[in-house]
Amino acid sequence: MAVGIAIAGDGSFEIEGHPYFIPTEFSAREVYSYHRLMEPIPDVPGGTSLNSEQRALQRAYFLRRAAACIIPGLQVKSLEALPLGQLQTMHQWIAAHRPDLSEAARPYV
Repeated sequence: MAVGIAIAGDGSFEIEGHPYFIPTEFSAREVYSYHRLMEPIPDVPGGTSLNSEQRALQRAYFLRRAAACIIPGLQVKSLEALPLGQLQTMHQWIAAHRPDLSEAARPYV
């Protein structure tokens, strides 16, 4: 079970013995998908309210989805064992090292 990851300067990291690499360039579709998944979800007046635990679960889910949409071969399921803090650290790294995606990752850094 994964408890954390360390991303090298070139964007490579390992989860449960499987190597992954955060590319330096992304297609327009990948950038769009990443931006959409990273957008904060506003509360809808009169809609369902989430408590803090539910909001953290929702946030972790979208962070996993966003990472999986830009990292070749990475599956959402592979990230399920990572705590929210590790997912946020991954997106902080992306914001600092991948200019095409940095604006989308800012709400989470």
